[in-house]
Amino acid sequence: MAAIQRLAASAAGDGNILVLCAGAPVAQPPPNGLTDILRRGGNSGLGVSGGLTLTKHAAAFTRPQFVTTRSHERVGSRVDHYAVVQRTTSADATHECYYPAAGDHLRPGMTQQIGGQTYNHYWRISDRVAALIRQGEQEHLDDDARAYELTYKRIENAINELAGRRFGPASTPAAADRLAEAALVASLPSQLGADPANWVRVLDRLLSQTRTRDTNGWHALSIDPPRTIGNMIVHPVSATPGARIGRVPSNQVVNY
Repeated sequence: MAAIQRLAASAAGDGNILVLCAGAPVAQPPPNGLTDILRRGGNSGLGVSGGLTLTKHAAAFTRPQFVTTRSHERVGSRVDHYAVVQRTTSADATHECYYPAAGDHLRPGMTQQIGGQTYNHYWRISDRVAALIRQGEQEHLDDDARAYELTYKRIENAINELAGRRFGPASTPAAADRLAEAALVASLPSQLGADPANWVRVLDRLLSQTRTRDTNGWHALSIDPPRTIGNMIVHPVSATPGARIGRVPSNQVVNY
């Protein structure tokens, strides 16, 4: 872990490397792993995907700031005003993300008496299905990372490209600021503009697009017919025929 942290710190200091910190899926072991995932997600059943990614809103990210310093020069009776763009930073958010590890996961509230014996119901997660669920949740994290890259990170980079430049001369300080702002607008996609409130709205909209994977059934699971093993009633979990895990990259899901 220490070595990983050193590599991350080194990458963060390299201006040629984009460091995305959306998180990583965390395994929840049986027998109560799926129960814990359902509790965190506020669900009572297996849900669409069996995993959970709690994508945060834009407020959890560090937004870049567009700041200028002002100066002026006298030229005879005229005063020329200038604006200089200052460097800025932004930061990705880390999202909670969970998937069930392989094994038999207790189904909450599903216990029954058969012939005087108590039977507990379990979801059975195979190694293959656990890996698929993990991959599906990683796709959500990748979507979240792309949403940040297309918004706050892109804006940060655009501002820093302008940093140190002097805009002017202009007749007033506000007019000099508008020249700098116009340069920023020209360097960004039209969907972003220079209004920080709009940056927040666009990031939230792009973050919400990851839900398409679940609403379209690309992460859908099904439950196969149960089997009785001792005092366990096991329900094997499998991917549905329409599942598209690993087949739809983030650049086809998250866009302006």
